[in-house]
Amino acid sequence: MQKKILRLNFGSFDKKWMLNYAYAHLRDNWSPAPWKKELIYFLIDWYSDKDTVEALTSGSTGAPKTIKLNKKFMENSAAATIDFFKLNKNDKVLLALPVKYIAAKMMIVRGITGKLDVYCIEPSLYPFSELTPPLDFAAFTPAQFSKLLETTEGKTFVKNIKKVLLGGAPIPRALENKIKSLETDVWHSYGMTETMSHIALRKVNGNNASDKFYPLQNVEISVSEQNTLVITAPHLGLYNMQTNDIVTIFPGHGFTVHGRKDNVINSGGVKLHPEEIERKIEPFLSKPFYVAPAPDTKFGEIPVLFIEDEEWSKTKTERLLQQIEKTLSRLEMPKSVFFKSKFRRTGNGKIIREKTD
Repeated sequence: MQKKILRLNFGSFDKKWMLNYAYAHLRDNWSPAPWKKELIYFLIDWYSDKDTVEALTSGSTGAPKTIKLNKKFMENSAAATIDFFKLNKNDKVLLALPVKYIAAKMMIVRGITGKLDVYCIEPSLYPFSELTPPLDFAAFTPAQFSKLLETTEGKTFVKNIKKVLLGGAPIPRALENKIKSLETDVWHSYGMTETMSHIALRKVNGNNASDKFYPLQNVEISVSEQNTLVITAPHLGLYNMQTNDIVTIFPGHGFTVHGRKDNVINSGGVKLHPEEIERKIEPFLSKPFYVAPAPDTKFGEIPVLFIEDEEWSKTKTERLLQQIEKTLSRLEMPKSVFFKSKFRRTGNGKIIREKTD
């Protein structure tokens, strides 16, 4: 099924043309799909006299909130990405993400800053379109990229993209293994709404592939007393910005993320990271899942496993526990398994981790 495209060629058309284009649609009582309307309103907002634009946080660790971002800092972030990926005027890039979130906003800002040719399609889990030309650059979530690699047409679509940026979530091990064999160069991003998209990247495949994120130019990182990442990036207006991500920084300034401070399970005085446990048991589960703490009279907290599925048989559950027991320590081992027909998710698809009482 073909997806309609909204093409924004910032290399050929200036601010005046783009604003006339946007207002013409509104003036003519155009009734676009919601994703197109969001995009048009963002263009109008960006070209306004205001110094800031509003962006919505993901809401993965609480209710989503609206924050204001300085346009100049957003331009600086866009310029850093353009420089890193060596994008040139009129290069063709794809926008397949919801404009309400920072990743999509920054793709548009990169288009404006670098005078790129931006092909916009409706955001969906399967971001395929027959109407796009070969692309120089595209950004997806890991879930979107995984779906593309499940079909022949999707694989061909990916093959016609020179560089891909994945962000918004960890890359599952099975997907990372598939990416290793691709000719398309793929990077994984580290960032958040407050940092105006990524401040660090890691190469997933090909030359310079790594399991560590490396800060972009002019970004300095350190570790707080709580072992969380601290970011300083003057060109983004960030000075000693405290994050909630627990990290290890290695010589050469590469770093790995163990998980969020908010998610830590304190079990008998040992701090467990659910995200690390999830990476270990991921090969044994095809259904969405997560690990969360549950109160315990002896250890204070213990890990439990939530699976998005109808309740399994006792035999199937026991078999799963026997399998994952071989990869986990005694404290990491989930003490119970809970089943839910549908997890709660944020607007951009992240699972909302719920705990047991």
